[in-house]
Amino acid sequence: MRSSPDHVPLVFEDGFEVTCGQLLAEIEHLAGVLSDIVGVGDRVVVAIGNRTEFVIAFLAIVANRGVAVCQSPELGPHEAAFVVDDSSCRTALVDETARAVFDDLAASSEVLEAVLPVIGEEPRGFRHLSADAVPLDIVTVDASMHDVVDIGYTSGTTGLPKALGETHRSMLRYVDVHLRTHADPSQRLMFPLQLHYGDPLTGLFAAIVGGTSIVLVRKFSVSRFWEVARRTGASSIFTIGSIPDMLLNSTPSPDDRAHQVREAVAVAVPRARHAELEQRFGFPWREVYGSSETGPAIAMPAEHGHRFVGTGALGIPYPDVEARLVDERGEAIVGAGLGELQVRGEVVFSGYVGHPEATAEVMDGDWLRTGDILRRDDHGVYYFEGRSKELIRRSGINVAPAEIESVLRLHPSVEDVAVVPVADAVMGEEIKAYVKLVEGAGWEPGELSAFAAARLSRQKLPRYLEERMEPFPRTETQRIPKAKLMVNGEHRVDLCWDSRAATSSPEG
Repeated sequence: MRSSPDHVPLVFEDGFEVTCGQLLAEIEHLAGVLSDIVGVGDRVVVAIGNRTEFVIAFLAIVANRGVAVCQSPELGPHEAAFVVDDSSCRTALVDETARAVFDDLAASSEVLEAVLPVIGEEPRGFRHLSADAVPLDIVTVDASMHDVVDIGYTSGTTGLPKALGETHRSMLRYVDVHLRTHADPSQRLMFPLQLHYGDPLTGLFAAIVGGTSIVLVRKFSVSRFWEVARRTGASSIFTIGSIPDMLLNSTPSPDDRAHQVREAVAVAVPRARHAELEQRFGFPWREVYGSSETGPAIAMPAEHGHRFVGTGALGIPYPDVEARLVDERGEAIVGAGLGELQVRGEVVFSGYVGHPEATAEVMDGDWLRTGDILRRDDHGVYYFEGRSKELIRRSGINVAPAEIESVLRLHPSVEDVAVVPVADAVMGEEIKAYVKLVEGAGWEPGELSAFAAARLSRQKLPRYLEERMEPFPRTETQRIPKAKLMVNGEHRVDLCWDSRAATSSPEG
């Protein structure tokens, strides 16, 4: 950043631009402020939306060899308390959306001590903390490639989300993948995602190193998507989950092709609508596969993508990734076949922080079990076929049923609950909760939904609620076999309370 202070690596949808020089000045100022608060290995929550201060907070924490625990600013109090306690965060850097939740938490928490809010105009939202702080020269920081720089949380098939630590080394691998696939200096890659998701942040780091730019939206909007792409000069877009379907479901418009976008990199291209995407918007959509534990692992080479439109092909492993398919007996499949994908190499994460037993469960020697079922053809091309895990994949976000269940069980009228995925054309999967009430309690699904909304972020809220009149079936270990809740092989929603219908009704 110091060698190219006038370079603009970050452009927002509203036209706000940030230079490397501006970033560096604010990072070093905040790093100086934090130098008396954050030490080596200290965990600090960053709950800030898509504004420059997220990047400033992240790098200022890392400059002090601390660890950024990146979270959505829309985190509910139940989730915030869990993250603070699980990661032992004494400090939180927050925006206006998250401030009330963390202020309340600091008043009662035995862990969280300080909440430092963003106040004022971007990008100087932390200047109010100290007008005369001595800036920390980030060039002089003595760090290790193996230092953990950030912690994110991933949902598992059981229990609450688990922490994943990312090191300088793994972060640099992400940057390397970006640089290898987006090396054109005129490149402007648009991310319709929040910075805490991860990909936009690594994209920004690659833009700083490679002399390119990324475009960030403040909030994702289908109606403004192509207008933003056109106005900001985006040349590529990154999408995930249901975004392609949402764009296709919008009303056709001249804006659909009134832009300079030349390609889309997508996590989950809808197979049946792949050709429709390219025909309507006028450029190729290329698949990328990865996970929180691996980062980008498999991708479709740009020069071959046209041969696989509509096939569901993910592509081939990146050069630094070893991949194999394993059958139900745990034996590696040679040649074409169908099995669980396992990967190894530097791509594999270092483990769940504080949960060695959970790490052991997903490892097969030095191979990572992804839990995803893939097919490989005779040419070594991989195709996604399904998930062996119980995770709900809602709009590209992994949601753990156990986390939602643990919150719903806090309601005084709830005896027990089972959360399951249901297929949805737009979101990929939606969330349904079967609820067994305590004896004598009345069924008030709207009130129960509001109870959950006060404790969970929006993407984790069940859309469908169904009162369970009979006791849940149980296994010998007292688990609920959720497949037995199906009717004719599916979790029905036609007789459920539907939060979307309740919100749109005149009475709602």
